[in-house]
Amino acid sequence: MKSITRYIALISIIFIASCSKSYLEVQPTDVLTNANFFKTENDAQAALIGVYAQLQPEATYGNLIDAANMDWTMSGDMYEQDQNTPRVQLEMLSLPADNTYTTQLYAGLYEGISRANVVIDRVGAMDNLTASAKDMILAQAKFLRAIYYYKLANYFGGVSLVTSELNASSKLDIPRSPVAEVWKQIETDLTDAIQVLPASWTGANLGRATKGAALAFLVKTYLWQNKYAEAVTASEQIIALNVYGLEDDFRSVFKENNEHNKEIVFATQYSSVNNGSDGSGLDVRSAPRGAPSQYIGRGANSNFVPHTPWINAFERDGTGRIKDKRYWGVVIGPGESHPEMPGFVMPLTFPNAHTKTGYIVTKYWQEASFVNSGINAPIIRFAEVLLNYAEALNEVGRSSEAMEQVNLIRERAGLDDLNVNLDKDDVLDAVFYERRMEFIWEPAGAFSDQNRRGRFMAFIKANRADYDRIQVETKPWLNQQPILIPIPQQAYDRNKSLTQNPGYPPFQ
Repeated sequence: MKSITRYIALISIIFIASCSKSYLEVQPTDVLTNANFFKTENDAQAALIGVYAQLQPEATYGNLIDAANMDWTMSGDMYEQDQNTPRVQLEMLSLPADNTYTTQLYAGLYEGISRANVVIDRVGAMDNLTASAKDMILAQAKFLRAIYYYKLANYFGGVSLVTSELNASSKLDIPRSPVAEVWKQIETDLTDAIQVLPASWTGANLGRATKGAALAFLVKTYLWQNKYAEAVTASEQIIALNVYGLEDDFRSVFKENNEHNKEIVFATQYSSVNNGSDGSGLDVRSAPRGAPSQYIGRGANSNFVPHTPWINAFERDGTGRIKDKRYWGVVIGPGESHPEMPGFVMPLTFPNAHTKTGYIVTKYWQEASFVNSGINAPIIRFAEVLLNYAEALNEVGRSSEAMEQVNLIRERAGLDDLNVNLDKDDVLDAVFYERRMEFIWEPAGAFSDQNRRGRFMAFIKANRADYDRIQVETKPWLNQQPILIPIPQQAYDRNKSLTQNPGYPPFQ
């Protein structure tokens, strides 16, 4: 699964052809189209790889636009150092319909859906595959379509539901469906996938969708809909697979030489081979700009750095020293050395703008690399499975069991267990505290989870020192529950059937 770029040009031709009008009945033999491509199982597998490939861009599941630009910067726990206009808009929750990053996110997710639809329709119609091969390809494509739609619903609410291949004769002005219908489609795709996907893969197939990954996204889908009993059941099915567990050492979860460890439920796959063309830029986004070249390789931007409220939230011992192992595993601050490159010590002052807050996240910066990084981007870890399980348990009256899950996370972090007999509100607070400290620069724990439970505005009021600068009273979209990102203007320009989300100026 790591080396997928060699398929991208090929697959792009196929997906473009699927949306282009055919002017000739006889196709040239040296041009790939749907008419002459979906002939063999290898063709079908190559097309499926193209659906996986759409996870890699920064605009979809690359842990940049979603996890860093949006979730963690909007919550205030990460600071975006460049302060370019689109990023400041997100940081200040201004959220115009022409924001560059939300536009890229929306378009990138629909590109993934389009690719999945082509595979589902075309492979579904192939008559020369074994039933088992066809079912496995379709299950993976449905899983991927579901998680692309999941992120759309998470940020934008109800969106246009497209579940079949579009071509030149298709109706393209497709109105938004209610979000309940989007969740229903996601549930259907995930449930179908769960029936077929294996508990695990081996060898070259490591990184593909699994039963556990589909169940984990199903739990997240249930949580959005307050289906807590169903979320408990699905969580227990994941645990019963006996595939996943917490790594003993927090940093080892993210190490490239341990990237398929027992804690990773699903991750976007990257590779440093092929001159880095399959790799990510997360290392460059993380590493401190201006640091000596022997530590940063091809470059360093330190775009996103931990903000002081997050640092201050760590539990400390009697001397004031942070005792949470998660800090020491993936963060370095003034006077502290890098765990893999001990020669690099964060200065006590910050020349060349290493970091304006004094801290760097090292989850994705592990070595000096001269090609794009091969470190995978975690999408769901078993730690999130446990905390989602805890949230659901708490809502069905099993709060002491919920706290047992929370304490598993705390024990790995080297923290004392909390009382298992807390009241319901305190249990929920404990779940959200662990999410906050566990998932910095991952797709969980910040805006999306807080927003889902209606906690976001109270959180930023309590934790963002710049809260007054946001001028909440001038931004009616922040009074909505949930808060939705605006449908991009570019999307409306192409589809006049779209309507804007509540609180934003209507489309013109």
